Amino acid sequence: MIIAFVIGALMLATLLSTVTYSVTRARLTESREQAALISAQEHAIDINAELDADSDISDLVPAMLDVIVPEGTSQGMLYNSVSQWVDVSVLTENRLDPEFVRTLRAGSAAVMTVEIDEVLHHVVGLPIPRLQANASYIQAVKLTEVEDDLNSLTLTLVGASAITAMLGMGFGVWVSKRLLAPVHRISEAAGLVADGDLSTRLKSAGDPDLDQLIMSFNGMTGSLQERIERDSRFASDVSHELRSPLMTLTGSVAVLERRRDDMPERAQLALDLLSTDIKRFKLLVEDLLEISRFDVGAVQLDIEEVMFGEFVRQAIGAAVARERDVPIIHGEGIDELFVELDKRRIAQVIRNLSENADKYAGGVTQIRLEHDGDDVRIELEDEGPGVPVDERELIFERFARGSEGGRRGSGTGVGLGLSLVTEHLRLHGGTVSVADRVDGLLGARFIISLPGVVVE
Repeated sequence: MIIAFVIGALMLATLLSTVTYSVTRARLTESREQAALISAQEHAIDINAELDADSDISDLVPAMLDVIVPEGTSQGMLYNSVSQWVDVSVLTENRLDPEFVRTLRAGSAAVMTVEIDEVLHHVVGLPIPRLQANASYIQAVKLTEVEDDLNSLTLTLVGASAITAMLGMGFGVWVSKRLLAPVHRISEAAGLVADGDLSTRLKSAGDPDLDQLIMSFNGMTGSLQERIERDSRFASDVSHELRSPLMTLTGSVAVLERRRDDMPERAQLALDLLSTDIKRFKLLVEDLLEISRFDVGAVQLDIEEVMFGEFVRQAIGAAVARERDVPIIHGEGIDELFVELDKRRIAQVIRNLSENADKYAGGVTQIRLEHDGDDVRIELEDEGPGVPVDERELIFERFARGSEGGRRGSGTGVGLGLSLVTEHLRLHGGTVSVADRVDGLLGARFIISLPGVVVE
């Protein structure tokens, strides 16, 4: 839109400048030529008054020399009876147009424009009636003043066109902002809704057409919010209702497991399968309850100040098997670095990522800690098959397990662990992502970013 305004302003300025230049050039040239004709007539009259009725050609030159002509004006005389040219200036007969000469010899006035010594001149020829010989007086006037005026005008018009284009650009910016401001507000609101802020609403813009769009947008977000809240309440209610029978099943299985040795082999196998599925069911219910709390906004951070290095060391120690020792690599100052965070939630983030590595990659093999200003990063590496590039965002969605997790028997997860990681970090303003290992070997590297948590 701005470019269109600039081009339009420039085209309009160019058109007006061209018309102005053409009209001004014609007017200036016409005025200068008219002035030259009047001047030549006055000089011809003065010269004619200096001559007597019986004067001949020899008396013409002194009479011409006695006439004072303006600076930049040249004089000449054409003696027609014997085609003799008397040169008293830069004018010479060979510089005159043949048609101009024929007109003068016919006893009529003539005009022409010719370039003399690379300077444009307007030439006027007038007959001398008193001279016995048929002679004509010729006067050439420089048009340099016209050219100078036109050059100045050209510079002025170019400057005016540039200013007009700039004004057009400024006007385009102003108009585009006014026209696109509602669209920009709608775009920002849509971005907030996409980020999960379903309470976003637009205010009336005072424009009937835009108000219709705003009403539709607000109605859409309101319906979406109601549906998500309804689904969240349903998941929460179902999860709560499932906890009671789940506890009954868990207690019953515990009783059966105490009598496991008295059961036949097939019954023991069935008991093991039942126990595994109940554990998976219990994990699913707990994760659903946690997710429902996030959806309804019933979670709050419990911020505490902790030593960064020691906290990660304890969190990973509680997450992995006792017989395993996961090395933690960090630079200087990490052990003395204090951060503010929710210990329980970040510990759960580390635990979920560690359990994910245990299920699909043989466990975490190395942890790297980094900090940059007020931001810290925790990187967990494994030596598994890695995560395909096209699944590196999918695995953090709810109930998504990726190609490796989707294989039967590859694990007991339900696809909520990594989505809970995302939710816990979102509350801290942080993010989680997955990339290849730094050393280029096979495996995955999960990167936890926590901005602005370092305590000064």
